[in-house]
Amino acid sequence: MKTEVRVRGKDFTGYRIVGAIAALLLALVFAWQLFELFDDDNLTVPEVRWGAAGDDSGVAGVLADDLITARSRLQDERYRTGPAPDGEVPANALGNEIFLTDEPLPRDTTLTRSWAMLDEDTGQMLQERQRVVGRSSLPYANAELFERPFARDWRLGLADFATHLGAIAIIGFSLLLALILAIRGRVPILEGRAHRTVKRFNLFERATHWMTSFSFIMLAITGVSIAYGDTLIRPFGDELLGATGWISTWGHPIFAPPFALGIVFMAVMWTMRNLPSRLDLHWLSKGGGFFSDDGHNPPARKFNAGQKLIFWSAILGGITMVLSGLTLMFPYYWLDLEGMSWAMLIHAILGVLLIAIFIGHIYIGTVGMQGAFWAMWGGNVDRNWAKEHHELWLAEIEDGKQGKA
Repeated sequence: MKTEVRVRGKDFTGYRIVGAIAALLLALVFAWQLFELFDDDNLTVPEVRWGAAGDDSGVAGVLADDLITARSRLQDERYRTGPAPDGEVPANALGNEIFLTDEPLPRDTTLTRSWAMLDEDTGQMLQERQRVVGRSSLPYANAELFERPFARDWRLGLADFATHLGAIAIIGFSLLLALILAIRGRVPILEGRAHRTVKRFNLFERATHWMTSFSFIMLAITGVSIAYGDTLIRPFGDELLGATGWISTWGHPIFAPPFALGIVFMAVMWTMRNLPSRLDLHWLSKGGGFFSDDGHNPPARKFNAGQKLIFWSAILGGITMVLSGLTLMFPYYWLDLEGMSWAMLIHAILGVLLIAIFIGHIYIGTVGMQGAFWAMWGGNVDRNWAKEHHELWLAEIEDGKQGKA
């Protein structure tokens, strides 16, 4: 009996055309991001704005002069500004009075006097700060807490690494996949469909996968809206940017619990099957057989080396994202300001990297490989697909044995 072998060709021409168009568009966006990264505008320099844009009323200059005067006043000698007894007492400063205000009380009764009295709790709030983490002459409270050398590193990491390099990672990896689709085409089932299926994932495994996937996609959309909203959404109007920002700010933590739960379930179900083995090195050396249609794909058990890399990216990256996200949701419970800054940087940079990685996972599971989507959709896969990509696992299933990765 002659076996019909169908390789990439007319069946998948449409996919290659779509890949070529997507590659062209992504190449333009990628070039734009490279230009933005290497042009002269340094995003780590804080912007200082006085007044509204286009304001010619002179209010901005007045505000600037007032603040410069106030700053100079704070830098003046102590005997001129207080608390020296013979010096000028600044407004709202506490002297020997037992009240928080010098204004006459509207109704000088015991009750109103008690409200204005400096009690123990209020005194604690008005105490001098217990730590000094920097120096600043800026005329606002706690300036030295935020204006410090590490803040510049934080701005550099957030503005350049998490924003520009993150966008380049996402767009660049998408461009690479589009080029692969345009040049190589879709990975076919070489022997054609056998019209016989084998069970690959049960209902609980599929439900866990889709719950985690949907949660991550929503986290990615809301996170990208927060990080890139000014670039991607503001051109369509400030109202849309405000609405999107509000929805994303609340939606981002809403989808975190199901994502965390899914990570835990997947770790329990699949960790043992995703432990590294010698087969993985052989699989990686052959590129998984994705770049050749000679029919000699490297053997694999239930999860090949590529799927194991995706799994460990999801587990380790997901755990880190959850922990850093919890730290940001409940600030200063176990980290100080510098620790919070590192948590935000890790959360942002790892987030864009995971988006890039999972774009590859989505590509392989949809347009990149014929027959792969149905493994997680209906739970069954075509026998010929299983034979070509998971030969050892298929043999274990058909022999009635429980295999290990």
